[in-house]
Amino acid sequence: MSAGSSPGSAVSDAAIDLRLPGQLDAVRLDNGLGLVTLRNSFAPVVTVALFYRVGTRDEASGQGGIAHFLEHMMFKGSARYRPGEVDALTQRLGGANNAFTSHDATAYYFQFAPDRWRQALDIEADRMAGLRLDEREVDSERRVILEEIAMYDGDPWSVLDKEVTAMLFPGHPYGAPVLGTREQLLTIGREELATFHGLQYRSDNSVLVVAGDVGDEVRTWVEESFGGARAGGGDRAPVPAAPVPSGLRRIERRQGSVPRMLLALAAPPASTRDHVALRLLLAVLTVGRSSRLQRELVEERRLCLWLLSDLREHQGPGMLEVALELSAGAEPREVEERVQEALAELRQRPVADEELQRARRQLIADWVFDHERVHQQALAVGHAASVFDLEHVERSLRRLRELEPTELLQAA
Repeated sequence: MSAGSSPGSAVSDAAIDLRLPGQLDAVRLDNGLGLVTLRNSFAPVVTVALFYRVGTRDEASGQGGIAHFLEHMMFKGSARYRPGEVDALTQRLGGANNAFTSHDATAYYFQFAPDRWRQALDIEADRMAGLRLDEREVDSERRVILEEIAMYDGDPWSVLDKEVTAMLFPGHPYGAPVLGTREQLLTIGREELATFHGLQYRSDNSVLVVAGDVGDEVRTWVEESFGGARAGGGDRAPVPAAPVPSGLRRIERRQGSVPRMLLALAAPPASTRDHVALRLLLAVLTVGRSSRLQRELVEERRLCLWLLSDLREHQGPGMLEVALELSAGAEPREVEERVQEALAELRQRPVADEELQRARRQLIADWVFDHERVHQQALAVGHAASVFDLEHVERSLRRLRELEPTELLQAA
């Protein structure tokens, strides 16, 4: 969630159909693979996204960062594709690919023209079944990730966010960095990666999304590519409960010349109604130039250069953040006091109807703008189906439209 306004923010929320465009179908294949098809011929493009229900929260003690490490290795050679060949083939076919790891899931995606997207199925099925994990490639990629960690450790915002998250989730998987630590990565080798791949990268632990200009061929092609994929693993461990901090805990760092402030609060899981209520309250505070903190701290009093807010969509306990970069000469204590006062106001008095409707329209317009492209729609569907359920996106949007001021007050 960002502080800036997006195109179309004046659209009436009542006039918007809060559903992903196109025809959505979902089936589970005999080997357990979840297949979601989103037919949308708006543009001549197809996104294929494979989501695995595995992330940082599933890592064994001492193996922090292994989920992200394996994500890198999925591009470093499998039974049919040599190291680097997946990227080269994708570019040669005029497509694009990438991947990401979160605490709850790992995802791989391709974008192709409608006449060549089947290539993505062959690649994903091959590296699900036959990842090579050459020792030299493992060592090389470990060095890449160590450089990535060093880069983030040199960025004041990244370090602050990492420390605040760890303090909010002490001893909890959500408090661990996705990249792991240098010490942990040095203990992870080919054997550990192969074991993790064998346990987690299974057909019954994954959801495949095919979105865009496609027809009835999808299921047939997917079954041909993934028919031999292995299934049969243990059930995923539930997300453990996280302790809620009592009182205000403070981190103070001396890094960089610009004053920065990050406030983090424990929040409910993203599947709850209170989560949606908090997202709307954050919009009242921080989204758009007329929001409370934007107007006071950035526009009028010029105490901050900018501010952003975020509400992490975890399957388990969440985290609400307000980040502020202060103007030169601004007194941090004054900014902190004003943020705390703004939070207290939300707990004490209902939001006025006009202000509530503005924030609601802003969030809905932002969502519509952010999901115009087929690729964005595919990732939204894949995240929902793998971490929550297929109805998660539309259910959350309906809640956003239905919330009343009294519910917001209770959530605050």
